[in-house]
Amino acid sequence: MNTGKRKYFAVKDDFSTLPSPAKKRLFQVMSVKIKSPLIPILNICYLNQLPTEIRDLIFFKLSPYDLHQLASTSNEYFTIILNFLRSSMGTRYLKSVVETSPDRRRSGAWEQLGRLYGLMTSLLPLSRRIQIIKDALFSKLNLICDGTSLDDLYHLGRFFGEFTRQWSEREIAWTFSQFDTHLQLKKKIDRFYSCEHVGIEIELEHKIRSCFRFVYFDSIRLYAHRGCLLNVILYRQPIWFQARLMYLLFGPMSLDKVDWEKFTRDRSNFFIYPNVDEEQAYFDLSRAFNVLSRSVHAQKAWNSNSKLALLNELIAQPTPWKTEYVAELLFYCGRELLTNVLIAFAMKNYHKEYAQLVHSLCIVARQRKAYYEIIQLAIEDSFERCTLGAQRNSIIVHLQNAFRCITRNVIAVLASATITVTDQLHYLQQLEALDAQKASLISYLLTSQFDEVN
Repeated sequence: MNTGKRKYFAVKDDFSTLPSPAKKRLFQVMSVKIKSPLIPILNICYLNQLPTEIRDLIFFKLSPYDLHQLASTSNEYFTIILNFLRSSMGTRYLKSVVETSPDRRRSGAWEQLGRLYGLMTSLLPLSRRIQIIKDALFSKLNLICDGTSLDDLYHLGRFFGEFTRQWSEREIAWTFSQFDTHLQLKKKIDRFYSCEHVGIEIELEHKIRSCFRFVYFDSIRLYAHRGCLLNVILYRQPIWFQARLMYLLFGPMSLDKVDWEKFTRDRSNFFIYPNVDEEQAYFDLSRAFNVLSRSVHAQKAWNSNSKLALLNELIAQPTPWKTEYVAELLFYCGRELLTNVLIAFAMKNYHKEYAQLVHSLCIVARQRKAYYEIIQLAIEDSFERCTLGAQRNSIIVHLQNAFRCITRNVIAVLASATITVTDQLHYLQQLEALDAQKASLISYLLTSQFDEVN
C-alpha cells in the first residue's frame, strides 16, 4: 500500500498570470452567472394572476388546515384568504366544512375553523375580532345557543377553544360578556338565584350546566382560561350561591338531571370503589377547585382560605354530605386542601369532626399506601398548628373513640342471630379493613409526634 504524499493532477491554468502553463494546483470550480432572456421574471404570488372566481373554487376544495397553512406563508396569501372568507363563497365554504357526515364526524372541522379564524383575525382589534366571529357563528352558520340544541353548544365550544387559545385572560373575560348577548348565561344564572329550592327548574338547571360546560370549560385547553371563565360567573356572588353553582356545574348527574341528593344518601359499602358517575363528579369538582389557582385573573379572589370556605359551603349543598363522600372529594382535590381542612378543625377545636374525617379518610383510602401517607402528612401539619398539649390529647382521644366505635358496631352486627351468610361475609370484610392495626397505626403516629414535640 502506497503511503506517500497525496498526488494531484496537473491542470492547465489558462487564467494564471504565471508563465508556467503546467502548474500543479487544486481544481477550482468558478461560479458563472447565466443571464438568459428565455426565463421570464414572475411574481411571487401566482394566485393574484387568477380570476377571483377560479381562485375561490380552488379554496373551496381545501380544508381549513390547508387554508391556515397557506395564509401563514406570506402577507399576500393572508389578504387573499381573508377576502375569500368574507365573501359569499366563504359563507358557502363554512357551511360545507361543518356538515356532519359519517366520515367527517370526528375530523376536527370546528377546531380547524377556530384555528383558522384565530389566525385571520389576529391583527385586528379585540372588538373587531369578536364581531367577525359572532357574524360567522350566529349569522352565517346560524348556531342556536339558547340551550335547546346541545350540538350547537358543543360546536361553539370547540370553535371557541381554538379561536381564543392565544388570547390573554383579560380578553377572555371581555369576550364572555360579548358572547353572553347570544347565550344569555348570566340571565339564566340570575333566574336560578331566585329559585327557593333546587331541583325544581330542571330544564333551567340543565341549560346552565350545558352552556357553561360545553362552551366555557370542557373545550378550553388552557387551565388559566378555564379558571378565568369560572371566576367570571362566581365573582361577587354570595358564598352559598357560589357553592350551589359549583354543585350545579360539576356535581353528579342522574337521568340527564343534576342529582342533588347523591352525597346525602347512605352507601351500603364504602370499602368498594365508587362507580363511574360518582368518580366523574369528584374529578369535575376537583378540577373546578384546581383551575381557580391556575388563573392570574382568579387568584386575587381565591386564596386557600376562600377555597376552604367554598368547600365548607359546598359539602352542605343542599343538605350536609356524608363524611365518607367528603373524604373521597378531598383525596381528588389534593393534599393542600385536605391539610387546610384538618388545620381548620384543629384550630377551631372541632376535635370530634376532626376524628370523624380522619376515620373516613382511612376508610376510603382502601389500604392504598399513597393515600395513608397523605393522611399522615396532613395530620402532622395540623399538629404543628396545635400549640397546646391539651388540644393534641383531645384529638387523639377522639380518634381512638372513632375507630373503636365502628369496630364495636360491626362486631355487634356479627353477633346477631338473624344475620345471613352473605351479610356475615360482608361485615367480616369490613372488620378486616377496620382492624386494630389501623387504629394502632394512627394512634402510634400521633402519640410519637406528641412525644417528640414535647
